[in-house]
Amino acid sequence: MRERLRGALAPTIAFAAVLALWQASVWILRPPPFILPGVDRVIARLIAFGPGWVTHIVATIEGIVLGFVAAVVLGSLGAVLIVASDTIRRAITPLLVTIQIVPKIAFAPLILVWFGIGLTSRATIAFLIAFFPVLVNTAVGLVQVEPDLLDLARSIRAPRAWVFFRIRFPSSLPYFFAGLRVASTLAVIGAVIGEFVGSDVGLGYLIVIANNQIDTALGLAAIFLISLIGLLLYGAVVLLERLCMPWAGGTGGLEPSL
Repeated sequence: MRERLRGALAPTIAFAAVLALWQASVWILRPPPFILPGVDRVIARLIAFGPGWVTHIVATIEGIVLGFVAAVVLGSLGAVLIVASDTIRRAITPLLVTIQIVPKIAFAPLILVWFGIGLTSRATIAFLIAFFPVLVNTAVGLVQVEPDLLDLARSIRAPRAWVFFRIRFPSSLPYFFAGLRVASTLAVIGAVIGEFVGSDVGLGYLIVIANNQIDTALGLAAIFLISLIGLLLYGAVVLLERLCMPWAGGTGGLEPSL
């Protein structure tokens, strides 16, 4: 517990320092509130909006979670297919790379035309952005197996299913969760982009309304809530990783992700 408290102390001090610098800059420079409101104004706007936040927060969370879950499920299945079959890998890899190269926001207007304004559009954009990291990391993890273990499995003529569940799957877990950490942040971005492009509800929609009304405090309050949702989702992924891989000790997700 003491180690966890010490670990949380540094980021807490960093966040507090940024907020203090922000508020001090407003006091000293005195910019117009529509350009840069102080922390106190943002907090006041956050409180004043009151119950109105609930509908928008729920809508944003729905888009994020649905897109993230779809990316995890389909990305994992796609990785298994790619590793299991050379034919499938050669057939779909160029297509996947091509889709990844195209900026996902370019698909947003088309998705809006296909699915209309609503949850489906938001979740689809979140899925498109979060899908590729899960696919690539999981595929790499399934391939990066100790050769000696595979040789041992061949020597005892182990079935492919046994090799997958006893060797490849456990070995891929660090890569899989690295992909999930990246995908959790990208799903938030995707859902908000969907709300920017076409939505009548959500925190991203509120940011657009705030910009139109030059209500900078409201926009910053919405950004704060989006960041909080993203941190909670990321923390849930890290917690799940520690539960599934207690032997790894947990590094806070700072190791590089492929």
